[in-house]
Amino acid sequence: MADPANSAPQSRQEPAPESGRLIQLGPAPASGAHPAAGNTARRRRAPRMPGLAVLPSMLTLGNAVCGVAAMIELMAAHAAFVTGDARQVYTRLGVAALLIGGGMLCDALDGKVARMTATTGRFGAELDSLCDAVTFGVTPALMIRVSGEFLFAQYDYDTRILWAISGLYVCCALLRLARFNVETAEDDDHTTFKGLPSPAAAASICALVMGTAWFHENVEAFRSDAWRWVSRVVFPLVGGFIGLMMVSRVRYVHLFNRFVSRKQSLRSMVAVLLTVSLVVVFREFWQLILPAVMLTYVGSGPVYFAYRFLRGRGLLGRRMEYAERLRQRDERARKAAAAARSAEPGP
Repeated sequence: MADPANSAPQSRQEPAPESGRLIQLGPAPASGAHPAAGNTARRRRAPRMPGLAVLPSMLTLGNAVCGVAAMIELMAAHAAFVTGDARQVYTRLGVAALLIGGGMLCDALDGKVARMTATTGRFGAELDSLCDAVTFGVTPALMIRVSGEFLFAQYDYDTRILWAISGLYVCCALLRLARFNVETAEDDDHTTFKGLPSPAAAASICALVMGTAWFHENVEAFRSDAWRWVSRVVFPLVGGFIGLMMVSRVRYVHLFNRFVSRKQSLRSMVAVLLTVSLVVVFREFWQLILPAVMLTYVGSGPVYFAYRFLRGRGLLGRRMEYAERLRQRDERARKAAAAARSAEPGP
C-alpha cells in the first residue's frame, strides 16, 4: 500500500541562503505566467484624485499668491528699514496689508463659488487650509516681526519679545486650521466659529500694525519716552491675545453669513446704514477706524462669553431665570385661556 504522504507531489526546498529566505522549487503555475508577473497583475491600483474644479481652485490659489506677495512686500519693508527710508517702510506695510485683504476676498469667494457650482470636495478643503496657513498664518507673523522692529527700534526694544509673539501667532493659526478641519462637519451652516477665524485674526494684526504706524507717523507724542512702556506692553499683549483667541473655544459670529447671506430685520439695516455713514464721514481716518472695528470684533467673543457666564450664575442669572419663569407662566395662561374659549359651546 502506497504511503499517502508520498503519493502527493511535493515541492523540494533547498537550504536557506544567507538572507534567511526559503527558495521553493515546485511546478510552474497553471497559467504558465511568471510568478512576479502574476503579483504585478494582482497589485491594486493607487487611488487617483478626481477632477478639479477650476474656478474655486484658482480662487484658493489666488489666496496663497496674495500671501506670498505680502511676504515679499514685508521683506522689502525690512530692507527699507535697514537703509533708513521710513516713507518706503510705511508704503510697503500698507501694500502688504492690502494683499492680505485680497487673500481674504479670495478665501471668502472660493467656498461660495464651489457651493454654487456643486464642486465642493475634500481636495478643495485641504487646499484651502494650506493656502490659509500661508496668508493668514505665516504672513501676519512676519508682519508682527518686521513692523515691531521698525516701530519700536528707537526704544531699544528687545526683539526676543517679537520673535516669541510671532512664533506664538503662527503656531496658534496652524492649530486652529487643523482643528477646524477635524471638528467641522460637511453640513455645518458656518454661522458661528469656535475660536477666532484665521482671516479675522490676520485682519486684526494688519489693523493693529496700520493703526500703530499712523500714530507713529502723525502723533509727535508717540515718539516720546512715555510710549516706550506702552509699546513694550500693549503691542505684544494684543498680538498674543489675538493668537490665543484662535485656539480658544470662544464663539464668534460669521459676519458674512450672518448679515449678508440671509434676510435681516429693519433694525439691522439701519445699523448697517449708520456704520457706512460713519465710515464715509471719517474716511480720512480709516487707519484708525479699521483697528477699532477689528479689535471690537476680537473682543466681542470674550464679552459674549462673559455675558453667558453671568447669565447662568450670580444676580444676573437669577434675574434671567425669574424672567424666564414669568414668561413661561404667561404663555401657559394664554394657552389655557385659548383652550377654554375653544371648548365653550357655540350659540
